[in-house]
Amino acid sequence: MPEDIIMPKLSDTMLEGTLLKWFKHEGDYIQQGETLFEVETDKAVLEVASSVSGMLTQILVQAGEKVPVGTAIAIVGGELPKVVPQQEPLPEGAQKTGQAKKPPAQHKETPQLKVVPHKKEAGEAAFAGGTHASPAAQSYAAERGIDLSQIAGTGIGGMITLKDVRDYRAHLPSRETPFPAIPAEPVPAEGTTVLSTMRKAIAATVSHSKRTIPHFYLSYDIDMTTALNRLVELNRNRNDADTITINDVIIKAASATLKNYPYLNALYPEQGLVLKKEVNMGIVIGLPEGLIIPVLKSADSLTLEDISRGVKKLREKAEAGKFSSDDLTDGTFTISNLGMLGVADFAAIIYPPQTAILAISAIKDTPVLKDGLFIPVKMLRVTLSMDHRVVDGISAANFLRDLTRYLEKSDFETVAKPCCTVEDD
Repeated sequence: MPEDIIMPKLSDTMLEGTLLKWFKHEGDYIQQGETLFEVETDKAVLEVASSVSGMLTQILVQAGEKVPVGTAIAIVGGELPKVVPQQEPLPEGAQKTGQAKKPPAQHKETPQLKVVPHKKEAGEAAFAGGTHASPAAQSYAAERGIDLSQIAGTGIGGMITLKDVRDYRAHLPSRETPFPAIPAEPVPAEGTTVLSTMRKAIAATVSHSKRTIPHFYLSYDIDMTTALNRLVELNRNRNDADTITINDVIIKAASATLKNYPYLNALYPEQGLVLKKEVNMGIVIGLPEGLIIPVLKSADSLTLEDISRGVKKLREKAEAGKFSSDDLTDGTFTISNLGMLGVADFAAIIYPPQTAILAISAIKDTPVLKDGLFIPVKMLRVTLSMDHRVVDGISAANFLRDLTRYLEKSDFETVAKPCCTVEDD
């Protein structure tokens, strides 16, 4: 029985996707779970596995086309579409005498329409109708002054993908700064411009969040002196690739504490409130073109070492612009850390349909009065943004107090017992 392959929703904010590449041709057999096609979303380039097994009988959406989520893009199962052969024109002599040319012998095999990837040489991507590149690739290149005609496209028909532009930029000189270079042209004082695909998605998400979610904020100051000393001990015999960061520690602490506060680890879509058992931690990662929030699944059940390896892997995928199909979905809580940039205090916007997000600021030497003397203490300020329809101040304050106790105790492999839970409020 034929089954439709649809354009999947590959992130919580995805509305449409550009199909970049088919890994199978019409007539090929596909196993469930085998990579079938590649999609460019508002956030990343993703490879998508087939949800069913069977023969790929028809490709409905060709490479380079953009379609909304839920659109049928291919059919698996059934019969291959029949291709009607074109009749060749009669030779000039035959037209005069009325004699028809004998038709060629028919091929026994069913004709198949095959989409064959073609890799262009550098400079061949430009043509009369403009640059053959995906919208995200064009926006990314335009923002950085990159000449697309110098890039070899690896998409179907030589289309330049976002990954192609990033790979090209990675080999350009003068990459010492982690921030995008200032454009050579003077920025006009006024006028209009076009937001990139990712920035449009971010704008839509944050606008929806602030418009529909009644945000409520609480801040807490945490003494991180013991935690930092403990971190030095943990990293003493580790190489750079295995180093555990303070961000890993905070993820571990927040995941453990959230187990006792289900209304902070919840989703509130239009259908109604959904309490989640496991903690799927969203991690805000800044890219030159915007923000992306990949998800570390089941963070509450991971060791500190597992969290560290998982976060590094997600960052590598973010830099490469290539995630698996489930890396950007099913988050239940999010952490946004600007401490490495020296930010002293900020509040983050909730990522719907989640009910809370935790903002992490910089750790600073702060004078604290102890035994009649002011001594410097490594203080960290965290700010919890909550959906006030779901969470009240006392529950949020108890969560922050338990998180503080967990971090100040610095026993990262155990779960701190809460002073109280949501059900006690």
